[in-house]
Amino acid sequence: MKKYNQNLLWISITTLALTACGGGGSNSNDNISEKDEHDHEFSILVAQNNTSTLSLLEEGELEALDDAAAGNGATLVLGETGAYAAVLANNTINFVHGLHDEDEEEENIEEEHEEEAHVLDFDLTGSQVITTGGHFAVLAAGTTTFIEYDELENDMPATEDTSNLSVNETYPALMIDEEHEVVMVFDDADAKVFEDTTEKENFTCTNPSSHGQTDELVVVTCDEGALAVVIEEDESTEEHTFIDSMLTLDGTVANYVWRAQGHVIVGFEPGTSNYAIVELDDDAGEPVVVKGSDASAFAFETSICDMQLDSEEQDILAMTLGGTFIALDHEGIELKSIELDFSAASTCSDFIMASAAKTVLVVDNKAQKGYEIDMEESESGSATYHLHEDFNLTVSDIASMVVFHEKDVSKHEH
Repeated sequence: MKKYNQNLLWISITTLALTACGGGGSNSNDNISEKDEHDHEFSILVAQNNTSTLSLLEEGELEALDDAAAGNGATLVLGETGAYAAVLANNTINFVHGLHDEDEEEENIEEEHEEEAHVLDFDLTGSQVITTGGHFAVLAAGTTTFIEYDELENDMPATEDTSNLSVNETYPALMIDEEHEVVMVFDDADAKVFEDTTEKENFTCTNPSSHGQTDELVVVTCDEGALAVVIEEDESTEEHTFIDSMLTLDGTVANYVWRAQGHVIVGFEPGTSNYAIVELDDDAGEPVVVKGSDASAFAFETSICDMQLDSEEQDILAMTLGGTFIALDHEGIELKSIELDFSAASTCSDFIMASAAKTVLVVDNKAQKGYEIDMEESESGSATYHLHEDFNLTVSDIASMVVFHEKDVSKHEH
């Protein structure tokens, strides 16, 4: 596999959607001092079930992007830098550039549409797409194609694939270590680790369906349960070792959906109250799991509809059936609970979530309402989540949503 320089994008923000905390919102706190206010400079990209175009969401209104997109009900996947999103529909993956660096903005100052989110000309064919190790990974016909985020800026982006590994893949491959060409591939029976074209490890994993990945830990949902693989690298030899285990979790582990941010992985069983927070204990070299049934952890009384992770603090942000937002820390301790003005008829399928830095956006399609919840610092220095703003929506068919925003990637690297 070709080696790339993993030069992750450093981005400055173009304000497109949200305003500063403490000003203009229906739930702003006038007592927060001006120095403690933080700006929300985000761009919200949405896909709808009944519309083939993509749109930017601002104050409940949708502004359609001029460029063609993949199709109705597209799935959106935000890249690890927060600048790009992959758009999957009808076995086509389009890519959207949502943020730009200062030099690029100066060069394109006369082309306004280039300064805003826009669909790129480049696309790929595939049935699944994930974000992994500074790349989007697209699965098509049993082979994964990797494309580095920075390559998407080029007219002819360079890609690399796993065709030389002779594995019929059923889930997109994971980029483990780009410099040493280490990847993890899934053939529907096993998770196999390759370095270049040499198979290094093989772990049982039937029917992989979801994963969470950090620099040193991978958790994958398999029919056998939650496969956890600890990744260790010898600093002197640069050789990798991989230690696997099956995590003990609540509920039906084969149904868990995983999210990851920084050094935290969180998983949940949709439609139940079961969840797990997984981090690597650096001293012991093994995963530490906090389950919802632990005496010290928060126990959900209703079903979890979705879970996301804050991109800065890595707090766990959950939306539950009944319309309650709940924020947890890494130990599963409740930070805040907020009851939203939901529709009594809303089901989990009506709630769409997207997280950003110290912020989460929630849409209730049934109620046709949107909510911005963010972290607010008081004059005493303590911080908590609060409902910054709610707004009415003009549509009721939002299928997927991501928030373009700058992420401090350096905080999450080795």
